[in-house]
Amino acid sequence: MEINLNKLAFICLHTSWWNIYPPQDIARNISKSIVSKNWKNYIENDYFIHKKLWFYLHTPFCESKCLFCSCWSEKVVWWTTLDIYISRIIKEFTYFSAIFSNIKLNHAYFWWWTPSIYNTEQLKKILSSIRKLYSFEEKAQWNFEISPHTMTEEKVKILKNYWVSRVTIWIQTMTLESLRVNGRFQTWDKLENIFSWIRKYWIENINIDLMPWIPWENLKNFLLNLRRIIQMNPDMIHLYPFRPSEDTLFYKKWFIYTENDIKNRDLMYELWVKLIEKYWYYWVENDSWWKNDSARNEQEVDKIINNCSILWFWYPTRSYIHKNLMYFTWYDMYNESNTVYMWIKLETKDYISRYIISHFRDGFDIKILNEKFWIDFLELYKFEIKFLEVNNILEIRGNYFKTKINNVFEKLLFSKIFYSEENIKVILDKFSYNEDKDYVKEFKDTLSIVYK
Repeated sequence: MEINLNKLAFICLHTSWWNIYPPQDIARNISKSIVSKNWKNYIENDYFIHKKLWFYLHTPFCESKCLFCSCWSEKVVWWTTLDIYISRIIKEFTYFSAIFSNIKLNHAYFWWWTPSIYNTEQLKKILSSIRKLYSFEEKAQWNFEISPHTMTEEKVKILKNYWVSRVTIWIQTMTLESLRVNGRFQTWDKLENIFSWIRKYWIENINIDLMPWIPWENLKNFLLNLRRIIQMNPDMIHLYPFRPSEDTLFYKKWFIYTENDIKNRDLMYELWVKLIEKYWYYWVENDSWWKNDSARNEQEVDKIINNCSILWFWYPTRSYIHKNLMYFTWYDMYNESNTVYMWIKLETKDYISRYIISHFRDGFDIKILNEKFWIDFLELYKFEIKFLEVNNILEIRGNYFKTKINNVFEKLLFSKIFYSEENIKVILDKFSYNEDKDYVKEFKDTLSIVYK
């Protein structure tokens, strides 16, 4: 199949804008018993060679939906919804736990969108169930994401009691007008209290998430907010530039993100980098800016560096069984018999491509790759290599694969060359690719092109 830049940009627009491979858009239905069988196969044949597996719990609930959010989540209308969700989740924990009874998982991660939305009893119930059903390595990182207005000192104490070692505070902005428009309720006083509680109970690391130029943000306030946050001395600061994709309420409500907005967002990023580096934060590969080496998100690093397996709960999260399959779930939480498992079978080239895509920008040692997967990289990917060379993106120095990429736009665009021909065809057909349309410009306009 002919591949060109317009097709690659089209794929970027209609799959996850991060380098998640294979894309879930090509998934098919699968039974729960087949999923279980594949996990057992992995544990019996690959785990004790690979020894990389971490646990993830997804919380797809928020008190309100922010304009800038592009991810699927559900607003909590009835608080009994969370009790129903917890009971379903614990059944799912229990169903799979026997498979992993003789191993220790590497890490645990609690994310998307507001894991701190649970009350104290619900939080204890979830964490105690995980501790009861699964074992973890002694130095496992337990990473918990919180939204400030949903936290109390008692909740922080519970997190510490259940071994949480890294807290990500999801604030994105502290500008009053932006908070008001986006339906967020956080205050500086509450944020400072949370820092105090986390340090009081000796939770090791604090990460702050920020998003420049989200709706009703401005340059002056963003930089003032950043200075104040730096003074609070978080261990890591993570930046996610706002992308006004078609999945956001911003887009759905017909707000317009202008060329001037894009320029200001990029300028904000550049100033952000200069300011944060002035205060001794350092860029760490595969993560963001940190002050100490224990602050990084170990799960994300492990996923990239080691192609690790991931046991994710619940919808619409993606579990990855190394060398077997990727699967995810959809379900109607009010109808217990309606859980739907979707899967993508991983061929040999797929799980190798997953590794390459994760390392695409920063490069990798070809000799190590060949030994890791028992392949001849230059032969197996000769078509892809030629394409990158023709577009002046690739240089191979000795045994080292190195790209000439300068920004996230090029990283996302050109990494799609490693999608399988079958996957590319499915995406082009499913989303009705039009060869007369300029998808390269459309995709570029959704990104901060100076974002590292």
